[in-house]
Amino acid sequence: MISVIKKLFGSSPSSRAQAGQQAFAPGTILFVDDEPEVRKLARVCLEQAGYKMIEADDGQKAIDLYQAERENIGLVVTDVLMPRLDGLGLATHLHKEDPELPILLLSGHMLEEDLWAEGNARLRYLMKPYRLQDLESAVVDLVGPAAQPSVGT
Repeated sequence: MISVIKKLFGSSPSSRAQAGQQAFAPGTILFVDDEPEVRKLARVCLEQAGYKMIEADDGQKAIDLYQAERENIGLVVTDVLMPRLDGLGLATHLHKEDPELPILLLSGHMLEEDLWAEGNARLRYLMKPYRLQDLESAVVDLVGPAAQPSVGT
């Protein structure tokens, strides 16, 4: 499955505005994990960094949210192992709808291939357990810094 995703997320040039370009906006993060505690910690971390986040607890709900909020979503962060539709299936489905959508995969298991390799510019992998600082760094790497951090949230 990883090799299929790597082929889908090849190194074709992106038409999405990148950090530093005039039309760039990081957009809302769709965070998908079946553990409520993980979603809560991610929300605190990412909203304090200035990002807006919406949540889903499985891949099928994430597809429904993506279809409703597509124009606002700039990044999908998803656990790999989940009920109903896993993160790899979700990534494959979303890539068919938007080949340039950046996706960050989260897993407690080693994936068999190097997703950080050149040519996988819109796909990243973060090993669980991760530090919140590492999550934020991966998000910044994929979509750039948020416009301005939230104050008092």
